[in-house]
Amino acid sequence: ILLWWSRHMLTHTNYSRTEIEVVIKLSPEKRYTYFIKRICDWELIWTLYEDDSIILNEGKNGELYMILFPFIDFASYYVTKTKEMSGSLFKSFELEEFLNTTLGNLQSHNINKALIFPVPNEFGLNVSVSKLIEDINKELENYK
Repeated sequence: ILLWWSRHMLTHTNYSRTEIEVVIKLSPEKRYTYFIKRICDWELIWTLYEDDSIILNEGKNGELYMILFPFIDFASYYVTKTKEMSGSLFKSFELEEFLNTTLGNLQSHNINKALIFPVPNEFGLNVSVSKLIEDINKELENYK
């Protein structure tokens, strides 16, 4: 119980505005690398949530993307700076639950893409769920 409490109570990383500004200025590819490392470090992944549902982004091609962040600070920053997302909530998933349950549920609804760590007025990196899983598992190998 203590491990659960400490992991979930520390999910707000208290990044300073300066630290947030530095990380969000990274390229989408570098933010993706940062994202993979951080979600594996903390074993948590953050998404935007509303009305008991994960908020999805619709791409120009009509495909739906789940929107994912490494920490609540970045999700909150994105929501407060992105007019269309105003009022959205955040939800964390334990990484194991996300990999074993959440992704399967999304894929059963033909959601096979993720928008990783978007920033206001810029882009995130669009990746397939299979690449996301592969990269997470590859990073998790470093923790064994």
